Amino acid sequence: MKKTVKNALAICFVAGLAFSFNSCKKQGCMDMNADNYMEDAKKDDGSCVYPVINMGSSTNHSGDISGNGGTATGTKTFDQTSATLGWDMSINATTGSFNLTVADADGTVVINQTLTANSGPQSADGTSSAGTTGTWTATVTLTDFDGIGDYSFQ
Repeated sequence: MKKTVKNALAICFVAGLAFSFNSCKKQGCMDMNADNYMEDAKKDDGSCVYPVINMGSSTNHSGDISGNGGTATGTKTFDQTSATLGWDMSINATTGSFNLTVADADGTVVINQTLTANSGPQSADGTSSAGTTGTWTATVTLTDFDGIGDYSFQ
């Protein structure tokens, strides 16, 4: 009986130590894609914040982006009655990249443009390759993006 009590006390003591060590872990955002990722966090506290990609509506052919170092992707579909699409995009960013990809109704990519902070032009525009009319899909991808930007289709 004495040995059982001692064993029970030892188990409680060890369990208490384990709880203490776990509760002292540094808390923070542990998702590497988040704007506020904390490399030294040992326990996720649910505070992750992600870049914002405003894709607009299916009738509004413009959107804006903002981020503080995170990675995110947004997609929208829209009806395209012409075989080509005019487009423009720009960023004001300190790090990361902004990719705009548009696929036609058959899934063929007609626009694939990337702007990278502090490297090359910070804006671009043009006319898409010819594609099949119908429902087109626009995808915006931000990678390690810290800044703001926008895009539009004409």
